[in-house]
Amino acid sequence: MKRPENMILQYYAVQGSKIGFYYVCYMYILFFTYILLPTVSLVIVSSNHSESKSFPVVLDYGVDMDQYFYHLFIPVYMSMLMVPNVVISYDNTYILYVQHICALFAIVSYKLKTVHILDVNSLIDLKNDRLFEKYSNIELLSMEEKKIFRELVLCIKEHQNALKYSDLVELLFTKSILAQLFGNVICLSIAGVETVLNLDNAGDVMRFGPVAVAQVIHIFVLCLPGQILLNHSEELHAAACETMWYILPKNCLNLYKFVLARSTMFSKITAFKLAVMSMETFLAIIQAAMSYFTVLLSLT
Repeated sequence: MKRPENMILQYYAVQGSKIGFYYVCYMYILFFTYILLPTVSLVIVSSNHSESKSFPVVLDYGVDMDQYFYHLFIPVYMSMLMVPNVVISYDNTYILYVQHICALFAIVSYKLKTVHILDVNSLIDLKNDRLFEKYSNIELLSMEEKKIFRELVLCIKEHQNALKYSDLVELLFTKSILAQLFGNVICLSIAGVETVLNLDNAGDVMRFGPVAVAQVIHIFVLCLPGQILLNHSEELHAAACETMWYILPKNCLNLYKFVLARSTMFSKITAFKLAVMSMETFLAIIQAAMSYFTVLLSLT
């Protein structure tokens, strides 16, 4: 049977998979753009042995790089491919975990809004005002009051589990997010400087430009799930406020007060408690990176 909870979980799982897929495609496109030009140059150099061969990055193995170029070619490119693999795997895990938290909050919000509706086993359209008006003036029997009480208790337990899971995810990623943001700001500033200083060299612009864009996208991906989580926390509070508390049994009112009070404290993802991951933080980080970029450009 397609229970509402399962349908909500499935919806958020699909959304998380789509976001992850688009992100993976975009990051790999930028990565291969970065290494494309040196690889194309390698083909050209192969027909002209008088020119020196080069890798996408500066390397020093203590040997003649031209003589051992083809011996180092495969291990260098394979090691470079491992870097985006690790970053993308980490980010996808982060996105899917936060999507699951949002799904849990969405389920709690749904149950709070429909806690007084007892004879429904399928997903309810929460925008259907007529359906809610139908149940706004009903008289509950003793058995129905007990069932509503059990549903509200179950809803509170699910809310507590969602909060615990949110805290665990925040604890798991908070330190690494700070480290990544620090690295992203540095790489963004340096890549921006390299792009501006080499505007007369189309090859370098096509290499360092995508690196700068990739850093911006990565910062955005780190901040977006935090903003989505904040939005769902606010929606949960709104759902608690919209609950038809006036038709609930008297023994449910005290429980409802606890739910309403707890929903005012929003769950969030932070960068080691220094900054809340949100679109506001994203803009602040980009502004800081631009400031460092301006300082570095003035020193060159």
